[in-house]
Amino acid sequence: MEIDDAGLVAVAVATKGTAHLWCQLLDTGTALRLGIGDKVLVLPASGDGQEAIILGRIGTVPAKEKQTPDELVLEAKKNLTIKCGDGSITIRADGKVLIKGHDLVSHAKRSNRVKGGSVSIN
Repeated sequence: MEIDDAGLVAVAVATKGTAHLWCQLLDTGTALRLGIGDKVLVLPASGDGQEAIILGRIGTVPAKEKQTPDELVLEAKKNLTIKCGDGSITIRADGKVLIKGHDLVSHAKRSNRVKGGSVSIN
């Protein structure tokens, strides 16, 4: 696989021998990892001077193989909020963490510590 300075990807065209087509990668908001030899679906250019667009990788994921990452990092500059119904967890850039819900439950198999400069209960 070859990537030029503008971020275009060279895709070998099977029907054209060793010819390749310069393509942009469709940004779907999720990372698409391409490797040498991967088959891709390409939308041809609509006019002169335009690159084709890689729409995605063609392949299958084994049904029994669970692909859970070892670590997942979500990052935001100001606030990061996870929300479901009336409950939410918000992490702010200033370090404040807000947990909101009708009821909050904490379970621990070992110790459950509350530690802070000051702790207010009720």
